[in-house]
Amino acid sequence: MSWEDLKPMLRPEPGTVHMGVMRLEREKCTKCGLCIQNCPFRVWEADEDGYPRQKQEYECFSCYNCMVACQRGAISVADPYHVDEGFYATQPHPLPFRLPVPPRDAKGNPDEWNAVERAVFNRRSVRNFRDRPVPETLVRRVLEAGRFAPSAGNCQPWKFIVVTNKALIDEMNKAVYNVLNVISMMYSNDALVQTLVPAYEADPKPGTYDPRIIVGGVRAVLRGALPVLLNAPVVIVIAGDTRAISGPEINIGICGQNMNLVANSLGIKACWVGFTQVINMVPPLLDKLGVHDPWKICTSMVLGYPKFKQDGVVAREFRPITWFREGAEGPQIEE
Repeated sequence: MSWEDLKPMLRPEPGTVHMGVMRLEREKCTKCGLCIQNCPFRVWEADEDGYPRQKQEYECFSCYNCMVACQRGAISVADPYHVDEGFYATQPHPLPFRLPVPPRDAKGNPDEWNAVERAVFNRRSVRNFRDRPVPETLVRRVLEAGRFAPSAGNCQPWKFIVVTNKALIDEMNKAVYNVLNVISMMYSNDALVQTLVPAYEADPKPGTYDPRIIVGGVRAVLRGALPVLLNAPVVIVIAGDTRAISGPEINIGICGQNMNLVANSLGIKACWVGFTQVINMVPPLLDKLGVHDPWKICTSMVLGYPKFKQDGVVAREFRPITWFREGAEGPQIEE
């Protein structure tokens, strides 16, 4: 591949990427500051009167963590993150954000969410933890939920590495930081960015260079706003067998979601940390963690007790759904 092939991905046209815009109703705000704490990219700051406001320069990818943390409903969406055109264009522009469609029973009558549905809709990634250890008995229950997940051909291509040793967690943080720093420097420099072409060819994952990650997440880590492993007391590194049927990633995604939901049910909270994939580029640390070919680190999950309420239902992107119904002439598009 050439630089011209990858330029639309690595250099979005100026003015096409629009970060999320949130709205604050001052009359409802108590100045508690939880919205500021719960924003992973530290988009918010306190103004001269102590009210939260979005900074002049910021990266917001519309996770709505600020809305979830607000106990007074003072924050709402003014404009969600979207990209007008180019490689990462959202379709349509922007995608509408909607709350869950109200439930109905098999006869079409209004119904109530069941316990499993409520658990799914209320689950949020938690990034603010108490300085309190998680008992190994509870960690074991989370691991067992993952171990009993379905997998393609029942190949079960996962391996768990549980880290509670603070020194090793710190070493992992530093290793990931160093790799992300190199990637960011290459991406940000108009001359060096072209050297990412062979790196992409070796591991063609366009999502790695999505503005929400490379401009938002990576830079938040590098400026110290977002600790890689979130100061969590438990890190579960999930390694995948590269020989897995259909590949390890989708199987580990299913496995990890089991773990995530069970963690929430036990009163502890969880967050995916995909940045740990770059440890695959740090052989000494891989060796220390016991990850060797044909295994690779696919992702990780951190666990801990939440500092404050960080769960709740928020709107999600809604893409048109195509139905092929019995008796209908062709597809029907549900907007």
